[in-house]
Amino acid sequence: YRRVFGVAVPIIIQNGITNFVSLLDNIMVGQVGTLPMSAVAIINQLLFVFNLCIWGALAGAGIFGAQYYGQGNMEGVRQTLRMKLLIAVGLLVIAFGVLLGAGLIELYISADTTAADAAATMEYALGYLRVMLVGLIPFALTQAYASTLRESGQTTLPMRASMIAMGINFVFNGLLIFGLFGFPALGVVGAGIATSLSRFVEFVIVVSGAHR
Repeated sequence: YRRVFGVAVPIIIQNGITNFVSLLDNIMVGQVGTLPMSAVAIINQLLFVFNLCIWGALAGAGIFGAQYYGQGNMEGVRQTLRMKLLIAVGLLVIAFGVLLGAGLIELYISADTTAADAAATMEYALGYLRVMLVGLIPFALTQAYASTLRESGQTTLPMRASMIAMGINFVFNGLLIFGLFGFPALGVVGAGIATSLSRFVEFVIVVSGAHR
Protein backbone atom coordinates (compact mmCIF):
# COMPACT_ATOMS: atom_id res chain seq x y z
CA TYR A 1 0.00 0.00 0.00
CA ARG A 2 2.87 2.38 0.77
CA ARG A 3 4.31 1.75 -2.69
CA VAL A 4 0.94 2.35 -4.38
CA PHE A 5 0.38 5.60 -2.52
CA GLY A 6 3.98 6.60 -3.14
CA VAL A 7 3.28 6.42 -6.87
CA ALA A 8 -0.30 7.69 -6.86
CA VAL A 9 -0.11 10.72 -4.55
CA PRO A 10 2.54 12.64 -6.58
CA ILE A 11 0.53 11.97 -9.76
CA ILE A 12 -2.63 13.27 -8.10
CA ILE A 13 -0.80 16.39 -6.95
CA GLN A 14 0.75 17.01 -10.37
CA ASN A 15 -2.53 16.66 -12.25
CA GLY A 16 -4.28 18.81 -9.66
CA ILE A 17 -1.69 21.54 -10.12
CA THR A 18 -1.99 21.31 -13.92
CA ASN A 19 -5.72 21.97 -13.71
CA PHE A 20 -5.29 24.61 -11.00
CA VAL A 21 -3.11 26.69 -13.36
CA SER A 22 -6.14 27.26 -15.62
CA LEU A 23 -8.28 28.12 -12.61
CA LEU A 24 -5.62 30.56 -11.46
CA ASP A 25 -5.78 32.37 -14.81
CA ASN A 26 -9.58 32.59 -14.54
CA ILE A 27 -9.45 33.99 -11.00
CA MET A 28 -6.74 36.57 -11.64
CA VAL A 29 -8.09 37.73 -15.00
CA GLY A 30 -11.50 38.03 -13.34
CA GLN A 31 -10.08 40.97 -11.40
CA VAL A 32 -9.66 42.78 -14.74
CA GLY A 33 -13.24 42.40 -15.94
CA THR A 34 -16.08 40.03 -16.75
CA LEU A 35 -15.49 39.86 -20.50
CA PRO A 36 -11.78 38.99 -20.19
CA MET A 37 -12.64 36.33 -17.61
CA SER A 38 -15.28 34.85 -19.93
CA ALA A 39 -12.79 34.76 -22.79
CA VAL A 40 -10.15 33.00 -20.69
CA ALA A 41 -12.72 30.51 -19.37
CA ILE A 42 -13.82 29.65 -22.91
CA ILE A 43 -10.27 28.97 -24.09
CA ASN A 44 -9.39 26.95 -21.00
CA GLN A 45 -12.42 24.72 -21.56
CA LEU A 46 -11.23 24.01 -25.10
CA LEU A 47 -7.66 23.42 -23.95
CA PHE A 48 -8.91 21.03 -21.26
CA VAL A 49 -10.21 18.78 -24.04
CA PHE A 50 -6.72 18.82 -25.56
CA ASN A 51 -5.25 17.93 -22.16
CA LEU A 52 -7.59 14.95 -21.87
CA CYS A 53 -6.56 13.74 -25.34
CA ILE A 54 -2.88 14.01 -24.43
CA TRP A 55 -3.29 12.21 -21.10
CA GLY A 56 -5.41 9.44 -22.61
CA ALA A 57 -3.17 8.82 -25.62
CA LEU A 58 0.02 8.79 -23.57
CA ALA A 59 -1.54 6.54 -20.93
CA GLY A 60 -2.31 4.01 -23.65
CA ALA A 61 1.29 3.98 -24.84
CA GLY A 62 2.45 4.01 -21.23
CA ILE A 63 1.12 0.50 -20.70
CA PHE A 64 3.97 -0.74 -22.89
CA GLY A 65 6.48 1.54 -21.18
CA ALA A 66 5.64 0.11 -17.76
CA GLN A 67 5.93 -3.45 -19.07
CA TYR A 68 9.28 -2.79 -20.73
CA TYR A 69 10.66 -1.11 -17.62
CA GLY A 70 9.51 -4.02 -15.49
CA GLN A 71 11.38 -6.38 -17.83
CA GLY A 72 14.51 -4.23 -17.66
CA ASN A 73 14.20 -3.59 -21.41
CA MET A 74 15.42 0.00 -21.64
CA GLU A 75 15.42 -0.01 -25.43
CA GLY A 76 11.71 -0.82 -25.27
CA VAL A 77 11.24 2.10 -22.86
CA ARG A 78 13.04 4.41 -25.32
CA GLN A 79 10.93 3.16 -28.21
CA THR A 80 7.79 3.81 -26.18
CA LEU A 81 8.98 7.35 -25.41
CA ARG A 82 9.57 7.93 -29.12
CA MET A 83 6.04 6.73 -29.82
CA LYS A 84 4.68 9.12 -27.18
CA LEU A 85 6.57 12.05 -28.70
CA LEU A 86 5.16 11.26 -32.14
CA ILE A 87 1.65 10.99 -30.69
CA ALA A 88 2.11 14.31 -28.88
CA VAL A 89 3.29 16.06 -32.05
CA GLY A 90 0.39 14.59 -34.03
CA LEU A 91 -2.14 15.79 -31.45
CA LEU A 92 -0.49 19.22 -31.44
CA VAL A 93 -0.92 19.54 -35.20
CA ILE A 94 -4.58 18.53 -34.96
CA ALA A 95 -5.19 20.88 -32.02
CA PHE A 96 -3.62 23.85 -33.81
CA GLY A 97 -5.78 23.22 -36.86
CA VAL A 98 -9.01 22.77 -34.90
CA LEU A 99 -8.52 25.64 -32.45
CA LEU A 100 -7.49 28.14 -35.10
CA GLY A 101 -9.80 27.13 -37.89
CA ALA A 102 -12.98 25.55 -36.53
CA GLY A 103 -14.65 28.66 -35.10
CA LEU A 104 -15.34 26.97 -31.76
CA ILE A 105 -15.16 30.17 -29.74
CA GLU A 106 -18.31 31.57 -31.35
CA LEU A 107 -20.29 28.59 -30.06
CA TYR A 108 -19.76 29.79 -26.48
CA ILE A 109 -21.04 33.33 -27.11
CA SER A 110 -24.79 33.70 -26.59
CA ALA A 111 -26.90 35.14 -29.38
CA ASP A 112 -28.36 37.55 -26.80
CA THR A 113 -24.95 39.13 -26.23
CA THR A 114 -24.58 42.60 -27.63
CA ALA A 115 -22.41 42.98 -30.71
CA ALA A 116 -19.87 45.09 -28.83
CA ASP A 117 -19.54 42.56 -25.99
CA ALA A 118 -19.34 39.64 -28.43
CA ALA A 119 -16.59 41.37 -30.42
CA ALA A 120 -14.65 42.22 -27.26
CA THR A 121 -14.94 38.67 -25.94
CA MET A 122 -13.70 37.29 -29.27
CA GLU A 123 -10.76 39.68 -29.26
CA TYR A 124 -9.77 38.73 -25.72
CA ALA A 125 -10.22 35.01 -26.45
CA LEU A 126 -8.14 35.05 -29.63
CA GLY A 127 -5.37 37.04 -27.98
CA TYR A 128 -5.22 34.57 -25.10
CA LEU A 129 -5.48 31.55 -27.42
CA ARG A 130 -2.59 32.58 -29.67
CA VAL A 131 -0.24 32.83 -26.70
CA MET A 132 -1.52 29.65 -25.07
CA LEU A 133 -0.97 27.66 -28.27
CA VAL A 134 2.75 28.30 -27.90
CA GLY A 135 2.59 26.84 -24.40
CA LEU A 136 0.86 23.69 -25.66
CA ILE A 137 4.11 22.57 -27.33
CA PRO A 138 6.20 22.22 -24.14
CA PHE A 139 3.13 20.98 -22.24
CA ALA A 140 2.56 18.06 -24.62
CA LEU A 141 6.24 17.10 -24.76
CA THR A 142 6.54 17.39 -20.98
CA GLN A 143 3.66 14.95 -20.54
CA ALA A 144 5.42 12.40 -22.74
CA TYR A 145 8.54 12.54 -20.59
CA ALA A 146 6.68 12.80 -17.28
CA SER A 147 4.55 9.76 -18.03
CA THR A 148 7.69 7.74 -18.82
CA LEU A 149 9.26 8.85 -15.54
CA ARG A 150 6.14 7.80 -13.64
CA GLU A 151 6.12 4.39 -15.34
CA SER A 152 9.67 3.86 -14.08
CA GLY A 153 8.72 4.82 -10.53
CA GLN A 154 10.14 8.37 -10.68
CA THR A 155 7.01 10.26 -9.65
CA THR A 156 8.38 13.12 -7.57
CA LEU A 157 10.32 14.97 -10.29
CA PRO A 158 7.23 15.75 -12.43
CA MET A 159 5.39 16.80 -9.27
CA ARG A 160 8.17 19.19 -8.20
CA ALA A 161 8.38 20.60 -11.71
CA SER A 162 4.62 21.28 -11.70
CA MET A 163 4.84 23.01 -8.33
CA ILE A 164 7.67 25.27 -9.53
CA ALA A 165 5.73 26.01 -12.73
CA MET A 166 2.64 26.97 -10.73
CA GLY A 167 4.71 29.37 -8.62
CA ILE A 168 6.17 31.00 -11.73
CA ASN A 169 2.72 31.26 -13.28
CA PHE A 170 1.33 32.95 -10.17
CA VAL A 171 4.17 35.48 -9.96
CA PHE A 172 4.16 36.41 -13.64
CA ASN A 173 0.35 36.53 -13.70
CA GLY A 174 0.54 39.29 -11.14
CA LEU A 175 3.32 41.08 -13.01
CA LEU A 176 1.89 40.84 -16.51
CA ILE A 177 -1.88 40.96 -15.94
CA PHE A 178 -1.87 43.96 -13.60
CA GLY A 179 1.46 45.56 -14.60
CA LEU A 180 3.10 45.36 -11.17
CA PHE A 181 6.64 46.63 -10.50
CA GLY A 182 6.92 48.41 -13.83
CA PHE A 183 5.87 45.50 -16.04
CA PRO A 184 3.32 46.26 -18.78
CA ALA A 185 -0.32 45.55 -17.90
CA LEU A 186 -1.23 43.06 -20.64
CA GLY A 187 -4.45 41.61 -19.22
CA VAL A 188 -5.45 38.30 -20.79
CA VAL A 189 -2.37 38.22 -23.01
CA GLY A 190 -0.22 38.59 -19.89
CA ALA A 191 -2.00 35.62 -18.34
CA GLY A 192 -1.25 33.57 -21.44
CA ILE A 193 2.41 34.60 -21.44
CA ALA A 194 2.77 33.68 -17.76
CA THR A 195 1.20 30.26 -18.29
CA SER A 196 3.26 29.52 -21.41
CA LEU A 197 6.43 30.60 -19.63
CA SER A 198 5.66 28.26 -16.75
CA ARG A 199 5.14 25.41 -19.25
CA PHE A 200 8.61 25.99 -20.71
CA VAL A 201 10.19 25.99 -17.26
CA GLU A 202 8.41 22.75 -16.41
CA PHE A 203 9.57 21.28 -19.72
CA VAL A 204 13.22 22.10 -19.03
CA ILE A 205 13.10 20.62 -15.53
CA VAL A 206 11.36 17.39 -16.53
CA VAL A 207 13.31 16.73 -19.73
CA SER A 208 16.72 17.49 -18.21
CA GLY A 209 15.86 15.28 -15.25
CA ALA A 210 14.65 12.45 -17.47
CA HIS A 211 17.78 12.43 -19.62
CA ARG A 212 19.99 12.69 -16.54
